[in-house]
Amino acid sequence: MSVRAITGLVVLNAGFAALGLSLLYALRGFSRWQDAARLAGLGHLLGVAAFGVVWTELLVLGVPFNGRGIVATLVLGIAGACVAGRLLGRPVPRLARGPGLTTLALLVTAAGVALVGLLLEAFFRAARLQSLQASNAWAFWVPKAKAVYFFEGLDEQVFTVSAGPTYPPLLPIVDAAAFHAMGSVDVVTLHLQFWFLLVGAVAALAGLLYRHVPAWLLWPSLLVVLVVPRFGERLLTPQADVLVDVFFVLAALLVALWLDDRQGWRLAAAAVLLAGATLTKREGLLFAAVVVGAALVASWRTRRRDWPLLGAVALVAVAAAVPWRLWYRARDVSGEAPGDLGLGVGADRTVDALRLSLDVLFETSLWSVVPFLFLLALAAGLAWGDRRLGAYFAIVLGAAFLGGAWVTYSYADIPITANEALNPIVRYTGALVLLAAAAMPLLLASAWRHGRGSERP
Repeated sequence: MSVRAITGLVVLNAGFAALGLSLLYALRGFSRWQDAARLAGLGHLLGVAAFGVVWTELLVLGVPFNGRGIVATLVLGIAGACVAGRLLGRPVPRLARGPGLTTLALLVTAAGVALVGLLLEAFFRAARLQSLQASNAWAFWVPKAKAVYFFEGLDEQVFTVSAGPTYPPLLPIVDAAAFHAMGSVDVVTLHLQFWFLLVGAVAALAGLLYRHVPAWLLWPSLLVVLVVPRFGERLLTPQADVLVDVFFVLAALLVALWLDDRQGWRLAAAAVLLAGATLTKREGLLFAAVVVGAALVASWRTRRRDWPLLGAVALVAVAAAVPWRLWYRARDVSGEAPGDLGLGVGADRTVDALRLSLDVLFETSLWSVVPFLFLLALAAGLAWGDRRLGAYFAIVLGAAFLGGAWVTYSYADIPITANEALNPIVRYTGALVLLAAAAMPLLLASAWRHGRGSERP
């Protein structure tokens, strides 16, 4: 690992962040530079999703993937979004003082930032010399990235013969971009790319929740996420699980906040993130359906106004996934879903699949006490807070839970076991736990505000 490789990753991820922030500028505008800084984490993940979606479609069309194309995509995307923002009348950001924090909030925020920073620094030291050990990473995720890097496209032999041929190519595309940024196929330094994604995810959660959650609820929740045993083991693994989870969680949070304030930019950003999720892993389509479906239920009373907007979100997510599906089906690759959707499996397997999902969800050695804390927060939110918010998260988590059980139930060749080499339920459940941890402060803040009869800070 060299300074050149690390510098390249810094520049690449700065480009992702600039692309995402430019898209946010076009969608919502920034009146202050402080607002842009607050949403920089969301911008980073939004840029990764947009870059991956665009290049998936370009590779399906046969456009060569190389360093010049990466730079051109970022530059044109940033310039185009900025021009669109100006044409839409978005204000030019300026330096201005915003609402100040109380002394207590300032102290809690400073302590939270310091502790999160220490944990992220520890993750950096763990990532910078980590070897490629995860079986799926060296079996097909990284080999596909190498194919994109060396052959400048979707090499048919690699993508149709290697394991997981129906898995979408967004992650290999991002990894191949990292190889170009590093100047070589450095599978050790590649782990730092996932550290940048982790930093972006933490910053995105903090930036989204900052104005909706008191500091004393926000920062402990972020710390809980980082110290969950399972996340500590897998956050920096060069596989697609964490990235699809982050896309799903951020999109679900954006939709939850949209249900409260109806700011249209939140739905647009959620659509891009869900499109990225559908092209990161196969369950991305399931996650998109869960988020949109829960929002449809939560917005029942205003369905004439809201359902067309949610339909547009679903259309964007599905449309992004179609070209890749056409590509692999044209090459006689199948196996993305059971042909009968599992309807021919017996009732006994249904009970076993549900029991396995419950056992994994409440396994403290994996997720510590996060699921139990979420249930308490959900109960508080439903009893004393915004019941629509509580119902939304209950539906999202419940539907996602049933989706995981369906995966085990419907594939008859998947055994009823938590062994990750045989059943993906543990990796899948990580998305539920991450969303539960992110939703807890929102639910508790809702109960706290309504209990005190106060408005949002």
